[in-house]
Amino acid sequence: MIRNILVAIVFFFGPALLMFMLRNGILLFRLWLFNRRQRAMQPEVIDITPVPEKKGASRWFYLLAFLLGLATAVSAFMYLQTADSEPRHYVPAHVGSDGKVVPGKWTDKP
Repeated sequence: MIRNILVAIVFFFGPALLMFMLRNGILLFRLWLFNRRQRAMQPEVIDITPVPEKKGASRWFYLLAFLLGLATAVSAFMYLQTADSEPRHYVPAHVGSDGKVVPGKWTDKP
């Protein structure tokens, strides 16, 4: 149960972190392009009029990151629920009747 919750948390936050990293990477790339373009233009008049900055990402980005994380967490949790549904038990390694080591394995319960 704890493993399922931890995997669901990882699958929830993992895509969200990747999307935020992608957003910041795209922002840095756009800033680099803008800086390169500005250096090439070398404007004669510098405009110092303050422009209101956009604070943070838009709401659709946060919604998309949340929905993607939620979808992957739910799918991982659902997979973990179905993967362990078959009754199995572990037979540890042991020495067989002929004196050879038999490796451990998972077998179906009778």
